[in-house]
Amino acid sequence: MEERDLRKLLERVAAGDVTVDEAAADIKVAPFKELGYAKVDTQRGIRQGVSEVVYGEGKTSEQLAGICRAMRAAGQERVLITRLSQEKADALHDEGFALDYHPLANVGILGGIPQPDGNGVIVVAAAGTSDLYAAEEAALTAEALGNRVNRLYDVGVAGIHRLLAHARDIAEANVIVTVAGMEGALASVVGGMASCPVIAVPTSVGYGASFGGVAALLAMLNSCASGVSVVNIDNGFGAGYQAHLINHAKAAPAHARERTDERKPMTDVHVDLTKNATRQFIRDELLSRLSDDERARVETTVGCAGVPDAHHHDLAEVLATIDAACVSDRVKEDARAIYRILAEAEACVHGCAVEETHFHEVGNGEAVRNVLAICAAVEALNPRKITATPVQTGRGTVVCAHGELPIPAPATAAIIERGIPTCEELLDGELCTPTSAAVILYFVDEYLR
Repeated sequence: MEERDLRKLLERVAAGDVTVDEAAADIKVAPFKELGYAKVDTQRGIRQGVSEVVYGEGKTSEQLAGICRAMRAAGQERVLITRLSQEKADALHDEGFALDYHPLANVGILGGIPQPDGNGVIVVAAAGTSDLYAAEEAALTAEALGNRVNRLYDVGVAGIHRLLAHARDIAEANVIVTVAGMEGALASVVGGMASCPVIAVPTSVGYGASFGGVAALLAMLNSCASGVSVVNIDNGFGAGYQAHLINHAKAAPAHARERTDERKPMTDVHVDLTKNATRQFIRDELLSRLSDDERARVETTVGCAGVPDAHHHDLAEVLATIDAACVSDRVKEDARAIYRILAEAEACVHGCAVEETHFHEVGNGEAVRNVLAICAAVEALNPRKITATPVQTGRGTVVCAHGELPIPAPATAAIIERGIPTCEELLDGELCTPTSAAVILYFVDEYLR
């Protein structure tokens, strides 16, 4: 059983669809499956969020088949097998497994690649073509665990212009995996360009003095760039897994973190979204909780923040406007996070990279000011926790830049799928937009039915 399956089961218990005894029977299984030659960990997904990964080297094809059957029988939807040879992959095919095999990385995947649900994009940068076996192992591992991956290949420091051409990709990454042999300098160069964690993978590529990757390993361990961590030689899997954990880290929302400003006592804020969940409604609802002086201060701050009426076409333009706005660092931090959620939703809908997304209605000046007003109101309220009802999405169709679309719009639906409960009884019209959905996902700590 995986964590999401356990959550679904508990939600059904809470809703009264499943009895406590029935749920206990489903959960009451051994923590591992004894196969004689292996003890398959059937509850790792509940403990760690990621089910057991199979190391294929040293195991026979019969053992791999038995392990995969046990994992699928325990409810594991997806199985990742590393260090898998072509011969063993063919044997698993013959056993009836619908295995996607990637010979360059020696990786097999049962169950396909899921839709990405990470916080951002993982960049995998390989110095040379000879490093791709480890780079692809990292990239495929990250994708199989639910991450969007941007591959930058053959960008070694011997031709630094090739790397610098991807400066924007590096700047917008949430975590970067650098893969290099020879002198292993790529990790330090990327570490000096990036504002996110960098995971270095030394490869066993190089001539005699590289000592099978030891030279690159030592160089990466001695990197002068801050924020660089190093995995073992050729350990693309380890790097991809670590990048996944970083990209799925559940940081406390900004409004829930410890504040240095203790002038206002922290209380809970509850918002009823069963009738309306637009950004204007959320803004007005939060502003109404403030005193007249506080509300006037927030409205004046946002009005004088310097946000132009011009349309912002992409995430970079919006972030630049937010950074230039005359608001607090906390408001900027929250607004940036909300627009990154929006960009990820648009990228998911259109099948493109986050940096290639094109904002339409959500990129106009009014939308940016509304988001800043919501963030500023939350800052002024300084709540201990924000709770909300299930969200009213509305029903029907809406006309936008992409034509007539069903409600909720695709980008709204993509954000809702990340964990926002919705009302069963729907009202006419578009009552939750991509912007308001991003605000709700970011700020709401708990949903109360």
